[in-house]
Order: sequence, then structure tokens, then C-alpha cells
Amino acid sequence: MTHVISPPLDQRIVDDFFQLAQSRKTYKLAWFYGMLATFGVKAEHLWGFTWNPDGTINIQNKKKPIRPMHPQWVFLFQLKEKQPSKLEDCWKDAWLLIYKAMACKEVQCNVFELLLAYKMRKAFYKPSKANKRLCTYLQYRKEYLVARV
Repeated sequence: MTHVISPPLDQRIVDDFFQLAQSRKTYKLAWFYGMLATFGVKAEHLWGFTWNPDGTINIQNKKKPIRPMHPQWVFLFQLKEKQPSKLEDCWKDAWLLIYKAMACKEVQCNVFELLLAYKMRKAFYKPSKANKRLCTYLQYRKEYLVARV
């Protein structure tokens, strides 16, 4: 028997985030959930991360900054502003809280589904050489047609 995991829709992720954010018990969990959905990074990898001015994050073991899949989610979820001040205290309970929220049906999305959704969208939105050539051609064609008029 094959078990099929489907990635959650963006709207479902946003709804889950705001459902967690409005509860006093789970508002810190909402931040971890938002970081997981936005950057595709597990809680243990966020240890010692830093924000860049452009909304990307630096993680200690990564050479390149990690870009948000949807840059608007950084602002929509207010991830910079609502980062827990005592992040170290939240770390040990982060995964426990996420799994507890999943078990209590406070969130519909599974952690693995969120990571899968991030990876699939990253692969889909990644520009290929063919896409770059097509964009260059279309830009050239547009300039050519405008110049003829």
C-alpha cells in the first residue's frame, strides 16, 4: 500500500499560522511554524541564525543565506518582529509543541508536509537556463516591437 503525502496549499498554511498566533498558549509555536513554512528550516537549524536586511536568514552551517519561499510571508507573519525574545527557552519544547498541536488538531499541516511543500515550491520556482533564455528573448522581442512602432 502506498501512502501519498500531498503538500498543503498556501492558504491552509496561512490559516494554520493565524489560528496558532491568536492563542496565548501557542503564539510562540506560531513563530516556529511560520519559520518552518517560510524558510523550510527545522527548529534545530534555527539555533544562532541571523536576519539579513533583505528578509533572508543566515544559518551557521550554510554558506549562502536562505531565501523565503514567499517573501511576503516574512511580513505577513511578522517573523522578525514576533521572534520570541528568549528563543533558547523555546527550543527544547518547539518540536514537542508542534507535534502536540498536530495531535490535538490545532493545525492541519504536518511538519513533513510543510517541508515537502517548501522543497516542491523551491524546485518549481527555481529559474532554469531555458527560462532565462526565454525571458531574454521576450524582452528583446518586446524592445524590437516597440522600436518599430
